[in-house]
Amino acid sequence: MRPRTRMVRFVECRAGSPDPAELNPHCSGGVRRPRPTNAPARCRHGCYWLAACALAIAVAARAAEVEIPLSLDPASVHDLVLTRPTADIVEIRTTGVDPFVATLPFNPGAGAAQVLSFEYIAIAAVPAIEVFVGRPWTEARSQSAEQLPVAEGWSTFSLDLRAAWERTSSPPDRLRLDFGRAAGHVIQLRNLRLRPPNPRENEADGVRLARQQADRALDGELRAYLGRSFSAHVNRVEVHADEIEISGDTGGAAADLFLAESPVWQQAIRERSLPHVAALPANRREFSIKVPRYLASADGRRDRLFTRWLIVRAGARGEEQLSAARYADAVAARHAWPEKKPRSKKGLGGFTANRPELLGDLDALGIDSVTVNLQLSRYLRAQPSAKTFPFNCNGRTYQADRAEIEKLDRTLLAAARRDALVLGILLVSKAGAWDGALGKIMQHPDCEPAGTFSMANVTSAEGVEHYLALLDFLAERYSRPGAPFGRIHHFIVHNEVDAGWVWTNCGEKPPVLYLDQYHKSMRLAQLVARQYDPHARAYISLTHHWAATANHRFYPGREVLGHLLAFSRVEGDFDWGIALHPYPESLREPKTWRDRQATFSFDTPMITFKNVEVLDAWVREPAQRFRGRELRSVHLSEQGPNSPDYSAPALREQAAALAYVWQKIRRLETIEAFEFHNWIDNRGEGGLRIGLRRFPDDREEPFGRKPVWHVYRALDTADEAEATAFALPIIGVQNWDEVPYRGAIRR
Repeated sequence: MRPRTRMVRFVECRAGSPDPAELNPHCSGGVRRPRPTNAPARCRHGCYWLAACALAIAVAARAAEVEIPLSLDPASVHDLVLTRPTADIVEIRTTGVDPFVATLPFNPGAGAAQVLSFEYIAIAAVPAIEVFVGRPWTEARSQSAEQLPVAEGWSTFSLDLRAAWERTSSPPDRLRLDFGRAAGHVIQLRNLRLRPPNPRENEADGVRLARQQADRALDGELRAYLGRSFSAHVNRVEVHADEIEISGDTGGAAADLFLAESPVWQQAIRERSLPHVAALPANRREFSIKVPRYLASADGRRDRLFTRWLIVRAGARGEEQLSAARYADAVAARHAWPEKKPRSKKGLGGFTANRPELLGDLDALGIDSVTVNLQLSRYLRAQPSAKTFPFNCNGRTYQADRAEIEKLDRTLLAAARRDALVLGILLVSKAGAWDGALGKIMQHPDCEPAGTFSMANVTSAEGVEHYLALLDFLAERYSRPGAPFGRIHHFIVHNEVDAGWVWTNCGEKPPVLYLDQYHKSMRLAQLVARQYDPHARAYISLTHHWAATANHRFYPGREVLGHLLAFSRVEGDFDWGIALHPYPESLREPKTWRDRQATFSFDTPMITFKNVEVLDAWVREPAQRFRGRELRSVHLSEQGPNSPDYSAPALREQAAALAYVWQKIRRLETIEAFEFHNWIDNRGEGGLRIGLRRFPDDREEPFGRKPVWHVYRALDTADEAEATAFALPIIGVQNWDEVPYRGAIRR
């Protein structure tokens, strides 16, 4: 048994933070849906009993599905401190080696809800999570998890307590949650509850194992495909207004050759009967074929812009694929927009016009680029209504949410008036956030509850069609000549995909299969955007983890980029860009120059402010360049040093860290912009204060400008030297020339 002594402290903080999903993709907000209600329906003979029986059965079935909300008991804490940053968030700070807290008593009901679940943020992993079921607390009635993994944004943790529950003599009415064995951990929790097991948790071990084996098998096939030396090649695909020109080389193969097409939602490597587009001559190697771009379909038309093209040979046992599948290389754009490059590296992350009184910051700070969160579930509705307006894509009509689009218009117009470059971050909400049946269509079918956001559903025709329709709506509306609604210049495709389990979830996939799904989403975004702007680009979003990860379900960023390069090399290179988030090693610690895991090597575990030169060197390598020649575009699209609190020393260290990183990136030509994140401190970011301004509900100075705001304003102006001189002794250098790393990057 653990010691029963208690050290109790509970601090209440005022609630009232801004909508976190407006400020940054690390906060999705909660989705609350009303519970369904049913009343007995009267039959045409005036009888209620059949309907009443049906209702009784339905109620009984639902009783097994009821969730039990839980609250923590401040009188039960041991070796930890509880605070409440907002009404629905509890923050836990461990202060000793035996930190635990119990729940308030609850009614266990019928006992079906036996899976503990909560959403959380933990900047560092918390080892050895243990939950005790029922009193007295004994190891015999406990369930453990190896760790509470790192989650730098809201993620879901679940622990099945059924085995411990079965060992209780009477239904338990309290739980005890133990958070590791050390002081110094900070965890934010919300939506703490007991829920029934989901279908995945109820799967037999054999079913689960079979699914994992199937994923591993497909991952192996994709690896073999990426490493295969094909005898034939589709060399170029050019998409014009009404036709597509495909050219290639048959490799001197024999007869029965065909140009075939594969829709993006298929796994072409497993298809043995792909639609034939044209027969290819066997008497010559090179070919060039023109085909119609659009084909009629049952409910509209199909745009072959999104088709992959390949060469197959027909045979008695099915088709043999002689070439890799190739996407379109070039798309005729409808508008001749000039290429937009930031004039300054000063940018702002998570920009929104919903705080009109603060829009002057863009002018005062000299902001020249912004990121804007595009939480896609907000813009699409399942049915027409007075609150929607229709739009068309490939002959089908869809419904846009009028209020949400007008809100987005205001944000993008505010940026356009300042001629700022805009990167829209495509965020696919989980099913519950979508309207009606759209959730099942838009969420990736393998998305797990742990994810904050889902991977785009690129596995079905319906999912791809809806995703494309929404992307097309955004790209077309915000690329119109004259920018009447504002502009979106580029798309950042999803968020921090190397941490996909949290931010871009499609289940626990092997790395190449995961990248196969992401690569398809990225290709679709770029192809859609290129129809309207010849310079629009898709960016891959990555954390600061490079050659290592913080969670066994994550992928090293360098490995993710390697797989993306492989898909690009095999299926036709495209000029995607990189949107990296080089936060300090610890998001809580602004003194990034002390980072230990940031080395000047291509094998560095992390790329942080300290060693951002590694990213510059990696991008310059010929193997990483677009078609081996052109440097890929790089934006540092989300990062900011933290001020642990609002004390004068903490605020000065945050400002000093910004002065430090500016001296790093100003000399790196590969880095086009630095979008400072966050604009305003947000209580939904795990207790971080990484903003340029204070919390909106700060008691001393709501929205107050922090010292880092004034440093940012002074950068690249005549005031810079004076405004940043204070930082030199904090960093421990005599002058700014000591900060940039000029040595070789080790291999």
